[in-house]
Amino acid sequence: MVGYAIRDPATGEIINQLSGLHSVDPDVWQPAATLWEQNPDIPCAIISSPRYRDSGLTRAILRGAPYVSAKSWEDRLVAVDAFFSTYREGVAYVYIAELDMAAHASGVGSDQWIRRLEELDGFVADLRRRIAPTDGLLITADHGILDVPASRHLIVPAGSALLDGVTVGGEPRFLHLYSEDEGGTLARWLEAEGHRSHVVSRDEAIAAGWFGQVADFARGRIGDVLVTPRGQSVYYIDGLATAQSLTMVGQHGGLSRVETMVPIIRGGAFA
Repeated sequence: MVGYAIRDPATGEIINQLSGLHSVDPDVWQPAATLWEQNPDIPCAIISSPRYRDSGLTRAILRGAPYVSAKSWEDRLVAVDAFFSTYREGVAYVYIAELDMAAHASGVGSDQWIRRLEELDGFVADLRRRIAPTDGLLITADHGILDVPASRHLIVPAGSALLDGVTVGGEPRFLHLYSEDEGGTLARWLEAEGHRSHVVSRDEAIAAGWFGQVADFARGRIGDVLVTPRGQSVYYIDGLATAQSLTMVGQHGGLSRVETMVPIIRGGAFA
């Protein structure tokens, strides 16, 4: 998927993959078989909020498994119980968004985030009591997150030479810059921001393994130049940044250890 907001090479449009995949066919946009599609003989269920059921992102990355809408903590437990009562073997995948949402809005040092963490801890305790000794439990996340104060916002003025001939995609912790003059854009950003950010070309980023194995169909979606802060900062483009994004405390998408090193907790038969 290679990024948050990325350019469609076919149209030049910047597509927000979290909320904007309705503008393309998700099956074509992400043609690789999902794990669920690769293992159709294994009973499975996606248990998550009803708000994500029909999203393009869900279709792109989770297709192949039945979707069970579960909004509350109790709804999720009921859905897990129903799955266990129906199948002796299989995989129930429960996605919980509350922690991420609280982190973005208030930060991981906030009381709001701590409360969501305590709720999650209670949910896991309830889940542990429900599973049999032969059932395995895995708890993990898709990324880490760090708090970025407003004083660490790096605002790029709308008329800056850094934006000459550039279309901006990506996100505050990881800019994708699309330019017909890759060399010139790379040089300008290196001179201005290279002291505090990683500034590399698409080829350099791919060679360094930033995106893992990149399929041919996805290569052109990656920015010609990539910029990601080394420290605890974010980039905002004046005139493009929304009021909501400017108030965001928790941020992720960069290359720091905090953002990329995700723990896994094993329980039940996997402990």
